[in-house]
Amino acid sequence: MKVLPLNLMNLAALLAGLSMVFAAQANDAPVAVVNGVAISARLMDRNVQVNVAQGQRDTPELRAALRQELVARELMTQEAQKRGLDKLPATQDALQAMRQNLLIDLVLNDEFTKKPITDAELKTEYERQVKALQAAGDLQQYQISTIVLATEADARSVMTALRSGQAFDALAKARSMDPSKDKGGELGWFLPDQIAPAISNVVVNLAPGAVSAAPIQVGPYWHVVRLNAKRPFQVPGFEESKALVQSAVVQSRRAALLKRLSDAAVVK
Repeated sequence: MKVLPLNLMNLAALLAGLSMVFAAQANDAPVAVVNGVAISARLMDRNVQVNVAQGQRDTPELRAALRQELVARELMTQEAQKRGLDKLPATQDALQAMRQNLLIDLVLNDEFTKKPITDAELKTEYERQVKALQAAGDLQQYQISTIVLATEADARSVMTALRSGQAFDALAKARSMDPSKDKGGELGWFLPDQIAPAISNVVVNLAPGAVSAAPIQVGPYWHVVRLNAKRPFQVPGFEESKALVQSAVVQSRRAALLKRLSDAAVVK
C-alpha cells in the first residue's frame, strides 16, 4: 500500500480526526458523581439508545429522568455494599452466574458475527427436519381450543356451563386466564409432542368438536380442552419455518463450539 505524503490536506484531515477524539473524550465526562463515584456519559448514552429503540425520543426530559434513575441505582448499590451484601456467598454466586451469562452471550454473538448463518445453511437444516418428519410416518395435527382456569372448581363450573348449551368461544373470552381467550381459546395446529402430554393424551382420543370429559391439570392451572379439527400433518414451507429452523441452527452451532472447546480443554 502506498503511503501518501503529509500535505496540507492530509494534515487538515488528521487534525479534524484528533479534534473528534478529544471531543469524544470530553463528552465522556461524568453525568453525575455520587459520593465520589462517577456515572459515565457512556452509560447514559447506552440507556438513551435502549429507550430510543423502544420508541422514546431523545429529549432533555428523557435524559433528566435517566440521570435520576442512574443516581438512584448508584445510591442503592452503595448502600448494599455498605451493608456488606455484596460479600455474601449467595451474592457472589449470583454475580458469577450473571457474568458468565453475559460473556456466553458475547462469545456467541461474536461467533455469529464472524460467520453469519447463511440461507444455504438454513435450507440444509430445513430439509433435514422435513426428512425426519416424513420418516416418522403418518403424523396427525390437531387444532385445539382451551379455557384455562385457576382451580378445578372453576374448570368444572365451565364444563357445567358447556353442558347447559353455552358456547365454548364465549366462555373462553369471558373466563379463560390465557391470552388465547381473545381468539375464543383457539391455540392453532399442533403435533401431539408439541403440547403438554396431559393434554395431548386426551386430545388424540377426542372426536372433532368434542370437549375433554374432565378438567386437565397442567402445572398450577386447569384446562378445559376442545378438539376443533384434525388433519394429516402438513409440512410448512421454508419461509414459514425460517425462524424455527434458524433457532435449530443456532443450537447446533452452539453445540459444535462447545464440543471444540471441550475437546481442547483440560478438565480434571
